[in-house]
This record gives sequence, structure tokens and C-alpha cells, in this order.
Amino acid sequence: MMNEIELLRTMRDEVPAQTELTGVERRLAEIRAGSTVRHPRRAYRLRMGLALAGAGALAVAAVGVIQARGGEAPHARTLAGKARSAAAVLESAALVADRSKAVEIRPDQWFYLKETQHLGGELPTFEHWSKMDGTKDAVRVKGELRVGKAEKGLTHAGRTQEEIESLPAEPGALLRHFRDLKQERVPLSICQPHCPPEIADSVKVFGAIGWYMKFGPMIPPDTAAAMYRALAMIPNVAVEENVTDGDGRTGIGVVLDTGESGKAYYILDPGDYHYLGMKIVNDDQTVSMSVLDSGIVDEPGQVP
Repeated sequence: MMNEIELLRTMRDEVPAQTELTGVERRLAEIRAGSTVRHPRRAYRLRMGLALAGAGALAVAAVGVIQARGGEAPHARTLAGKARSAAAVLESAALVADRSKAVEIRPDQWFYLKETQHLGGELPTFEHWSKMDGTKDAVRVKGELRVGKAEKGLTHAGRTQEEIESLPAEPGALLRHFRDLKQERVPLSICQPHCPPEIADSVKVFGAIGWYMKFGPMIPPDTAAAMYRALAMIPNVAVEENVTDGDGRTGIGVVLDTGESGKAYYILDPGDYHYLGMKIVNDDQTVSMSVLDSGIVDEPGQVP
């Protein structure tokens, strides 16, 4: 008998833009009966970050799965409730990501990022534009846009795009790639200065995935799907419902439990699973970073 994840994967290419529950139930009945009926892959694709309709369709499909298994059908927004495993939730996220539309990016365009940081002292909302060719940066300071030469450093938006596009799109290969990184990447320090040796690899991989998720609009659909599936393969990763980020937004928490070092959370939008931000909870202390908006624009000062 197929489990929930296998059923979702089987239905991956067969969820139309407008899904009726009766049709989903019929398809589930065919699958469970061993039917070989197949339909051609649909050309319909979703844009990551704007895929609420598609996420709803996948949620309806998941409702059909639960009904076919004899359970009670929850509301679509409770798709990632505590009753579901991290693997099932992140597989749903991967299915949405896999159907998103790849963004074509030119070197003369800019990557826009609006974020907040809550690190013990409240910092102002930060808006930053980085030209994709790595030559210029821009920031908005007290309402004034300031454009200048890009700071010299190990990375910039264009180089990050190259890194992302070279990442493996298979979850196991992606995990191996991140474990072998010479320079660790993480949005926030998870268990510094020293992580327990037994979880060091998990922390390294978890951190690298979050680092790149911050650049969501740059990530090809198949790579984004692989990131969600890779997260599900990391030991001690679970999901929690109704987790708030540093700006009070409620989402799905993908949490890595590091024991005495606390918990690291990635918060995902409950509608389309895009990355909202990260927080570290240790005893009574919480630090966080939130991505309020991001995207590709044609010039500094523009927003997506």
C-alpha cells in the first residue's frame, strides 16, 4: 500500500490548476487499485512566492489522500499540522516548488532584498539592491536611495546565482555537496562557537540550505524542490505549526533541534512554502532574521 508521500509524488504531475475533490478521489482510487491510467504532464506551472492557487490545489490533493485513507479531511491551511511528519510536509513544499516558474535573470538586472534583523537590539528595516554583474550596490537610508560601487567580498548576487545554478538538483547529492563545503554558509549562527560533534554535519547542511533559501527568486524550481527534500533527510529535523518569525508572521517551522544549544527554525509561508526567515531559540533568548520581500528588478529603487 502506498504511503502518503508516495501518493503525493504520484499525483505531482496530475494536479490541475482547478482541482475538484471528486476528481482527486477518483484518481486516488485508480492509484490504490493499481490502475495504469496516466495523463500527459501538464504545461501549467506556478511562480514560487505567488503560487497560492497551486498550493491550494496540492492541499486539496492532500485532503483527498487523507480521505482515501479513512481520516478526517482538514482545512488546506492545516496541511503542515503536527500530525504530519516533516517528510510529508517538506514533500508537499517540494511539489509546489517543482511546479514554480524559473526566473530568467540578466546581468544588468538587480537583486532586491528587504529584511529585518532582531539580534538583541532592534535594527531598522534594511533594503538592499545588488546588481547581478557584481559592479554596484544600493541601499535606502532614511528614505534616500544611495547607489555606489559594490563592496569587495567573497560573494555577490551574481556569484550567488552561479553557485545556486551549479547546485545538484538531487537531494542526496545536495546533502553531500553542502557537507563538503570548505566555507560554511548560514544566515545566523546556530550553535556557535562550537557545535556538538555528533550534529556538526547536520548544522552545516541545515545552515547552507537556509543561506540559499534567502535568495529564493534565484533558485531554479528543481533545485528548490531538492532543498526541501534534503531538509527532510537531515537527522533531528521536525516541523511545528504556527511558528512566528521575528516580525510576528505565522508560518510552518522547520526546526533543527541541537540539544543544549537550542533550536534553529526556518519559517515557511503556510500558503506556498516560500522562505520567510530564520530564528534561533536558546533558553529564553531568541534572535531572528526575516525576509520581508525579495525579487529581481531592472534598476535600484524598484521593488518586485
